[in-house]
Amino acid sequence: MELAEIDDDIEAFLVESYENLDQIERDIIELEKDSGNGEELARIYRSLHTIKGNCGFLPFPKLEALAHGAESLLSSLRDRNLAITPQIVSTLLQTVDSIRQMLSVIAVTRKEGDRDYAELIQTLTTLQQTQPTVATSPSPQFVESFDGDTASESHIRVHVGLLDQVMNLVGELVLARNQVMGLSAKLKDNSLTLACQRLNLITGDLQEQVMKTRLQPINSIWQKFPRVIRDLAIASGKEVQVEMVGVDTEIDKSIIEAIKDPLTHLIRNCIDHGIELPAERIASGKPSLGKICLRAFHERGKVNIEISDDGRGINPTKLKQRAQQLGLISPNQAETMSDSQAIDLIFLPGFSTSEQVTSLSGRGVGMDIVKSNIEKINGSMEIYSQQGQGTTFKMKMPLTLTIIPALIITSSGDRYAIPQTSLQELVRLEAVSAINRIEMFYNVPVYRLRGELIPLIYLHQALQIPEKSANLETLSIVILQADNYRFGIVVDTIEDILDIVVKPLGQQLKSVSVFAGATILGDGKVGLIIDVVGLAKQASVSEKHQQLATGAAADIPDPQSDRQMILLFTGPEAAPMGIPLTKALRLEKIPATAVEKVANQDVFRYNSQILPLIDLHTIFSDRHHRELKLATETLEIAIVSPTSEVSVGLVVEEIVDIVDEPLTIIGMASRPGVLFCTVIQGQITEILDVEAVIQIANPYLLSRSYIMSE
Repeated sequence: MELAEIDDDIEAFLVESYENLDQIERDIIELEKDSGNGEELARIYRSLHTIKGNCGFLPFPKLEALAHGAESLLSSLRDRNLAITPQIVSTLLQTVDSIRQMLSVIAVTRKEGDRDYAELIQTLTTLQQTQPTVATSPSPQFVESFDGDTASESHIRVHVGLLDQVMNLVGELVLARNQVMGLSAKLKDNSLTLACQRLNLITGDLQEQVMKTRLQPINSIWQKFPRVIRDLAIASGKEVQVEMVGVDTEIDKSIIEAIKDPLTHLIRNCIDHGIELPAERIASGKPSLGKICLRAFHERGKVNIEISDDGRGINPTKLKQRAQQLGLISPNQAETMSDSQAIDLIFLPGFSTSEQVTSLSGRGVGMDIVKSNIEKINGSMEIYSQQGQGTTFKMKMPLTLTIIPALIITSSGDRYAIPQTSLQELVRLEAVSAINRIEMFYNVPVYRLRGELIPLIYLHQALQIPEKSANLETLSIVILQADNYRFGIVVDTIEDILDIVVKPLGQQLKSVSVFAGATILGDGKVGLIIDVVGLAKQASVSEKHQQLATGAAADIPDPQSDRQMILLFTGPEAAPMGIPLTKALRLEKIPATAVEKVANQDVFRYNSQILPLIDLHTIFSDRHHRELKLATETLEIAIVSPTSEVSVGLVVEEIVDIVDEPLTIIGMASRPGVLFCTVIQGQITEILDVEAVIQIANPYLLSRSYIMSE
């Protein structure tokens, strides 16, 4: 056999063996819970038999002998000649670790290595002779069947490097699409517009499908945690069970690699600091068995991951005392801290509540790294804790790091991109009113947004760039979320939200914390991507929030507290209409050809979701329902969400503006779907009741059964 063929065989053997080992490890953990579930025993036996058979073919005699020893023990368990004990479970897990170690040596050297596993093989043999037998009962028969792997007909293995290359090519296609779309908008040629709309639709579909090839269920990392939890619980003398919800939640492989270590550390933290010893739990009225729950779900284009325990919770007072002992905060700071701020102390570098170093914790290194790693992927992290009840770590992160929606803004003549995941609201002020609306407290410029003081950062100042755009007629503020704080950045103009391809920064810019990457814009020029968390840290946003919270500024009444951000648009019959911006998620322009019909409901595909469309003409116009699928038409869509569970797209005539106006009711609703009438920019404007509009168009969209099926 040629050397190249042998090498290919070894690669295939390694891939299959690692997959088998992962399944074996999961089943062994379940064995300990179920005390010998027949299906699990059969699966472990078959997997070990497969590894042993492949070893004989290659050959790897040491690995073959070890797999054979474990297979023999499993045979006795499967035939009910032995009872499952903690010692057997631990030895089987040790065997899995040893096989995995041998595979890692084979992957590098193509040989088994010199390590001797005779002692472990002898232990496997001895266990078959010394363990107690199971009470006699008819033993179930297991038939080995090999389903030629149906699976092999529907799945193929593709090298990750090839997928990355395809993803890079799709990224380049997205950039080219953006450039062509920009050119089309300038030339205003109908034939070119139609071709560009088709290109936009196909590129979007291709991007979505290629993204799916990179998605993996989060269970690919969660499946390792039951073993980790078992080992840590035994080492700490505690009793812990794990529950997993949302194991099929999919996430990009680049995110999975980034969160694997942070999640492991959080689980270690829950066991070490959260879950109490059995005697302590019983004394406090809890069951001796502690519980750790892992939960994952998608929400509004983000992946949410929660890790919670039912342990002792976090004591804010003790955290303050410990932080003072370590010299991390002063007594005055501790006195003015809220409980939530005290809990955030665990993210400080060097902070630990452990008095001595153990195998699990006490080194003061961990939670700050966890938070930093989550922030590096444009994620955020929050902690909720109740003493005596437990603690929950909540993380939100983007679905992918490769192609993301971003807001394009300008400052001092340069364009920048802000990831949409951090975007909260957009505010536009007339230059004259901006003088009165932006106040100074404790040398901090702030903007009052519905009674909340929002500290402001002037982007050109933060980037140390000379101001080049003086005497602007309007002032634009982008409201962002970083950690638990909101802040605004003052920019020159707000352009659009686009899908951008994230490119890594060059070596010269990697040390600049305010940039997360770069992208190519529609005109072919480079735009830098703002790192929202890095910008907040550089501008000391958290300190400014604390300064404002403890000062008298928070108690000063806001004379314009009745103002609201309103999305203005033209409705049917050119009627001025608006909705509160808090109900709007995003504005989109889509080709009419992207509209599909499902069960007599117009829908379109948006961010891997199928969103219903409601044409406002069907609600407010006497004209016959117009057909959305007009080949030459581009539809303007306001994606709205009246509740956290329901999102729909409203088809409007034209998006006009986003304004900050006092809403004075000058007239009650004159027709269904309208809340009231007000005057905005000198025009009588109908403010819509979004939920009522949906109810009129299709009540089923608000029903519980629709939400569940979606």
